[in-house]
Amino acid sequence: MQFKHPEILYALFLLILPIIVHLFQLRRFEKVAFTNVQFLKKIALQTRKSSKLKKFLVLLTRLFLFTALIIAFAQPYFSKVTKNVEQHTFIYLDNSLSMQAKGTQGELLKRAVQDLVETNQSTNNLNLFTNDNAWYDLNGQELKNILLSLEYYPVKQELTNVLFKIKNKLKTKNNSNNPIVLISDFQKINTTNFVSKDSLINYTIIQTTPVSKSNISLDSIVISNQNSETITLKIRVKSYNADAKNVPISLYNDNLLIGKSTVNILANSSSEAEFTIPSTNNINGKVTTIDSNLPFDNELFFTINQSDKINVLAIGENSTFLSKIYTENEYNFVESKLNETDYNILSNQNLVVLNEIENIPNSLSAAIVEAVSSGTNLVIIPNKNSAISSYNSLFRDLNLGEISARNNSKLAITDISFTHPFLQNVFEKEIENFQYPTVNSSFLTNLRNSSSILKFENEKAFVSEIKTTNSTVYWLASAINSENSNFKNSPLIVPIFYNFGKYSYKNAQLNYTIGATNEIEIKASLQKDAILEISDGQTRFIPLQQVGNTSVKITTTDQPLNSGLYTIDKAGEALQHIGYNYNREESNLDYENFTENNSNTNYYTSVKEAFTTLNDTYKTNSYWQLFLVLAILFLMIEILLLKFFKP
Repeated sequence: MQFKHPEILYALFLLILPIIVHLFQLRRFEKVAFTNVQFLKKIALQTRKSSKLKKFLVLLTRLFLFTALIIAFAQPYFSKVTKNVEQHTFIYLDNSLSMQAKGTQGELLKRAVQDLVETNQSTNNLNLFTNDNAWYDLNGQELKNILLSLEYYPVKQELTNVLFKIKNKLKTKNNSNNPIVLISDFQKINTTNFVSKDSLINYTIIQTTPVSKSNISLDSIVISNQNSETITLKIRVKSYNADAKNVPISLYNDNLLIGKSTVNILANSSSEAEFTIPSTNNINGKVTTIDSNLPFDNELFFTINQSDKINVLAIGENSTFLSKIYTENEYNFVESKLNETDYNILSNQNLVVLNEIENIPNSLSAAIVEAVSSGTNLVIIPNKNSAISSYNSLFRDLNLGEISARNNSKLAITDISFTHPFLQNVFEKEIENFQYPTVNSSFLTNLRNSSSILKFENEKAFVSEIKTTNSTVYWLASAINSENSNFKNSPLIVPIFYNFGKYSYKNAQLNYTIGATNEIEIKASLQKDAILEISDGQTRFIPLQQVGNTSVKITTTDQPLNSGLYTIDKAGEALQHIGYNYNREESNLDYENFTENNSNTNYYTSVKEAFTTLNDTYKTNSYWQLFLVLAILFLMIEILLLKFFKP
């Protein structure tokens, strides 16, 4: 037996007082002489014995009465818990998206919520932790209200982080026996280092498992090919733990179905579906599939915003031919002489054309390197009298290779790469009797990681494409002014230079991931106190934003919480559409395998069974009422003795 207030038991020492009073009576008896007392002596002896018995019985009942009262005030109880402190239960309930999976009695999270409500109705000192919140010192009704309003949260916390929060709160409680209950499906993605649990804490682990561990997920979407007319989208679809045949894939623009396909996928592998759409339209896209297990990864949102005008800067002399290609309706074309160029604007350009400069200054070279590293594409057209050393200096800084020599032989441009995206839709068929342009002089180069778009008759490249980390550099091996070449009169010049500009525009990221750090750059000018907002028509929030002269950099992390299509707007004016999707990590239904209990950890698969056992373990049976009844009983016995027991 244990006592809630054991210090009151010290009052039992006071029971010696009535015993002392009983043993040392202060009343003194006086003898009186009386004749013929033989018979009276016998009666007096009997009366004295009865009186002593009555006093002894009254003493016992009073001792029992006070003992029962003292024990009742000490509040005795029986419990399997040895420490006399208040118990606090700490519960972690995983409300991540993987808990949408179907168990034998419905969705895993909803079943766990129902069982928690039923088994903790009369329990106090409950502490609830989820992936997004925490509540402390709840009673059964408060816990019920919170659980019934609980929603899925798109970011799954590491279990080590959850336990860290619980242990910090546990330090404020004076009891190491406070139980920690973890309810989750225990996917392997968030159980790193979970095996190193504290051996001094009692854990109850409840692993909820779905009926089926197979799942189909729309994993990602990319633009695999793009030209001036069409965009090819490639959607990656994954299947986990089972083969999937004829999986339907649907493509929508807003609510309009614009494409439909099917894919076959082997277990634990992926397949791809392709759709070709016009490149001239804005797309507020959604890709859908059908899968009965996990619904959160059955939709994939993305956006393709119509291209803004492309910024093109030509540095050099005689760039009039470029102004005829880069027209106002599609391009912001600026022509600048070398000595008049503002180097600060290079990084704001989509394409920079170095048009037949004889010598590239170091200051211009440094500005070009910075612009290319930030994503600006570059076209280099040499002058027939170019200083090779200055060009090689730029080539080294850009890691392109080098110009080895000047070639003064006349060459024809005879090899056309008809399969290159620049020229795919230019000719209806491959032409053999083409009037090939020629050059009078050219430069020989050794380029790194380059591909040829046009070649000379000697198999050397005339137009080369070199991919860098963030951009593309195009090199023409010859000056194309009328003195050195007739290339400007060739029908090839328009598609080549047009696509130099067209391919320099980079589409904004197709979509973003909820819970990750996303950076979005918007072309907008904000006045003082003006802000950008993000909205889906129902919810609206203000993201972190960094304002520049001509653009605003938006950063999102914790918001939004729901996947879908969102609009970035300024004072109600829509600037750009963006798509957010849930993280696909939880699509893989790969779980930890808990099998054996140990000294401080018990494993269950049922919330109800676990809490029934837990409540029984920490259950206390109070007996103060029984001792109060005994005290009343002894009081009644004393009254009866005093009233009816007459010696």
